[in-house]
Amino acid sequence: MSETAWTIAGSDSGGGAGVQADLLTFHDFGLHGASVVTCVTAQNTTALTDNHVIPAATVRAQLEALWDDLAPAAIKIGALGSPDNASAVLEFLSALPNDGRPFVVWDPVRYASVGGALGVLSDDTIDAFLRHVDVVTPNAEELADTWNIDPHSPAQAARLLRNRGAERVYLTGGHGNTPGVDHWESAECSFAIRGDALPGRGAHGGGCSLSSALAAATVREDEESAPVLAHMYVHQGLRAIASRVGNPGAGRPPLPHLGWPGDAEDLPRVVDAGRDIGATFPPLSHPIGLYAVVGSVDWVRRCVELRVDTVQLRVKDLPAPALRHAVAESVAATGGSSTRLFVNDFWREAIDAGAYGVHLGQEDLTDADLPAIAAAGLRLGVSTHSYYEIARAHAIAPSYVAIGPIFATTTKPMKFAPQGIARLRRWVNLLKPRYPLTAIGGIDVERVSGVMASGVGSIAVVRAITEAADPAVAVADLRAAMHSDHADVR
Repeated sequence: MSETAWTIAGSDSGGGAGVQADLLTFHDFGLHGASVVTCVTAQNTTALTDNHVIPAATVRAQLEALWDDLAPAAIKIGALGSPDNASAVLEFLSALPNDGRPFVVWDPVRYASVGGALGVLSDDTIDAFLRHVDVVTPNAEELADTWNIDPHSPAQAARLLRNRGAERVYLTGGHGNTPGVDHWESAECSFAIRGDALPGRGAHGGGCSLSSALAAATVREDEESAPVLAHMYVHQGLRAIASRVGNPGAGRPPLPHLGWPGDAEDLPRVVDAGRDIGATFPPLSHPIGLYAVVGSVDWVRRCVELRVDTVQLRVKDLPAPALRHAVAESVAATGGSSTRLFVNDFWREAIDAGAYGVHLGQEDLTDADLPAIAAAGLRLGVSTHSYYEIARAHAIAPSYVAIGPIFATTTKPMKFAPQGIARLRRWVNLLKPRYPLTAIGGIDVERVSGVMASGVGSIAVVRAITEAADPAVAVADLRAAMHSDHADVR
């Protein structure tokens, strides 16, 4: 895949918005940024005083030159300057090949955040752009001004835009993207992105940076994670503004560009449309420690004998009576021991048997009665494999979070590629201030020390114990590796 992203937008002499903000954002996501300049503005943090529109022929020449040598993986489109420039860009988009087509994000900006028009488009042109881009990122004011859509119901507004032809919609809470509630809508999913509110007036270039971060994030992450990362990227800049003394300019300061977002304070809560949980899960009574995932009551008993810290009963395809019996017997086996039992997926049976906790995958979160689990006093563990899933788990505030797969695994089909140690370390930094963590997926004794060095605090194993020639030796070796000089068991 190409490591290049384009911005098709205006130049901001103040350096806070337009192509200047976009190129800084692309750099922070590790991409080479290229630009097609549509207009050159004279502006600072308080006013736009002049706007020189680049001729459409020059816009076409820029597009052709870049396509010949620096084909992009993603394109962000901002201010177009004129109807002629809009036509030139539409012609380019309509001619893009389906094979290897870049992901296109359109920020439908009509006015600079400091005031002043940046180009007015006809309704037909606006509708044509909706059909030729992959996602549109209006704020509430743009929804009302451009489409005459009431922004007070974000999910409904996003659906109306999709009915107009938009494939995906990222609706931001306000001009400049002051954190609050944003909304993502596509054919596959619909969710709110809730960030912590910050003091201040927002930032100059916040909307530009959000749309370019969204474009860049689609190159680096899965589609559902891209809007989460874009939100985090803008939030970290706004948080920096709120904590600074002496920001640049007399107006709203330019958004700081601070690299890949990785601070726990910037992690939003992703809430599925129409699903507020309103439940509080108990904390863990002890560290997770060595975590064994097993497929039978006999293996639960064996783990208790071996004093494994935490065990998960993961059984499949049992008739209902046998399932209830297996869960009840596992609860009895761990009763009075130092081993804590989590039941995978079967939350009703876990509640009935009085298990220590339940572990749910992302698919199960949709159907499980989370308030009932919390009301029963059970702990909740949640599997995560992406930024989207991490933010979705964060909205639920589980008792612990599992991260994986760290390495390739054959225990079950996986939607996501192995994460690796570097990504694990990034997610530990993001989550550990708030949640106990365990790493899972392809971990054997030789890999334990490297995994623990990430600071994750716990490892979960599926085959390293149950398929060992001597499980007792395997447990001892895993424990020793977890507490080696290179491991971090904080």
